[in-house]
Amino acid sequence: MAMYVFKDAARKHKLLARDAQKQDKSSRFYCPNKKCNAHMSVRSLDGVSKAYFAANQSQSHVKGCPYKSRRFQPNLYDGNGFVFDDALLSLTMPSKSQSKSDIPGEHGTGEVAPKPIRTIRQIYSMCKSYDCSDSYNGKIIGQMLLDERSAYMYSKGVFGWRLIELKYRYYSSDRKEIVLVCPQNGKEYTFIMRFGNEKLFKEIRKIVYENRNHLIIVAGEWNSSGKYNAFCTEIKSKKQLTIVK
Repeated sequence: MAMYVFKDAARKHKLLARDAQKQDKSSRFYCPNKKCNAHMSVRSLDGVSKAYFAANQSQSHVKGCPYKSRRFQPNLYDGNGFVFDDALLSLTMPSKSQSKSDIPGEHGTGEVAPKPIRTIRQIYSMCKSYDCSDSYNGKIIGQMLLDERSAYMYSKGVFGWRLIELKYRYYSSDRKEIVLVCPQNGKEYTFIMRFGNEKLFKEIRKIVYENRNHLIIVAGEWNSSGKYNAFCTEIKSKKQLTIVK
């Protein structure tokens, strides 16, 4: 599912779900993922739920496409209660006992009120569902997630709370650091995960190395590392990282 698509195969003409019209119901649209040839169509245009785009069964998404159905579903969450910096800060805190389900649902005979998105995977899925120039509860998507779409917004560097789509480069056991990279406008930014806890470093090092060929999503408060085009954040919890396969 996606909150935007393209009208043409060249991905030049964008259409946001909230701007879709009745005449668009019979049209075929193109997945935001340039590597995916899924046939997208508008859904729930006349329903009580917010309109969105999903792939037709005849031509579904390629394996690993971030716009597959059943990803972020805005109607299940309280968008007005979402505060990005607070959500990322909470990911650095020790885990609390909670239900295994991340998605609000029914409990007993009464319905549970929707809650704001909170996990790194939920936040990442939300950001990927929207265009980087769009917004969620007043916050620009590209100011929450740095990926290939929003890279142009970061010509002066990456500072503050951000979710970043990264690839593994190497680790240093001596410095308790894991180094990753992200392309940015033809340049390459380096991102360093630093650890004060050796046990946590070893746990995450194992996860990252075993998934070194996949995308690694890291949430943190980023600052200059003191090196050119290199930024760092302190990792305090496994909740700050997820793998996209």
